Amino acid sequence: MDPITLVLLAMLGFAVLLVAGVGSQQRTGPWLPRIVAGGAIVLALLNVVAGIIGIVGAFAFPTLSLRVPVIASADFPPADLRASSAEVVSGGTEQVTMQLTASGLDVLTRVLVAAEVVITTTVIVTLLVMVARLAQQSIAAEPFSPRLGRLLVIGGAVLAIGSIAAQITGALSGARAAEMLFAMRPDALGGGWTYGPPTIFFDVVPIGVGLALVVIAGLIRNGERLQRDTTGLV
Repeated sequence: MDPITLVLLAMLGFAVLLVAGVGSQQRTGPWLPRIVAGGAIVLALLNVVAGIIGIVGAFAFPTLSLRVPVIASADFPPADLRASSAEVVSGGTEQVTMQLTASGLDVLTRVLVAAEVVITTTVIVTLLVMVARLAQQSIAAEPFSPRLGRLLVIGGAVLAIGSIAAQITGALSGARAAEMLFAMRPDALGGGWTYGPPTIFFDVVPIGVGLALVVIAGLIRNGERLQRDTTGLV
């Protein structure tokens, strides 16, 4: 599971905790949003440190760990050695991604890995800061504010654009590493052999979540206007 998905799940968990805490504030006080805000800030700082370590490691160490696409296929034993009469009628190969540690990778591959670390760290830190701000704003005297709406727009845009950019850089670094690790010379098999580049797949779920955050920002703006119009009526 990639880090961005983990942060999205953490955001969902924080939202559940906040909803649960709203009903118990009269009994225990608004302590839960403060814990959520503090935890989000701590996680953001830890991700910044981890990102710096990842960037340094992309260039400082001779070996590099990255996700490399490979072609997986099942290795079936001969029919006369199997304990049953079952046999495969049809099948094929499938591209999978493996976490490999390799050495001898060129500078461009390392730059792509570092770029993925920078983009992923930026997305995660932005989302965690947004969670902290939401938690703090939930116990404010005026929970709806223009700043909160702008923060959600920024968070949604960073998530939608950053997630795709991180996937692109990760796919390019993995494809380049796969070519360096598995591609053979044209004359290695007597000529006529070519290397087939891996297929690149994208997860579009973060884009949908980012757009949903932008929509929520619009709802918060409506809430802010309603809050301003009703000030002093009670």
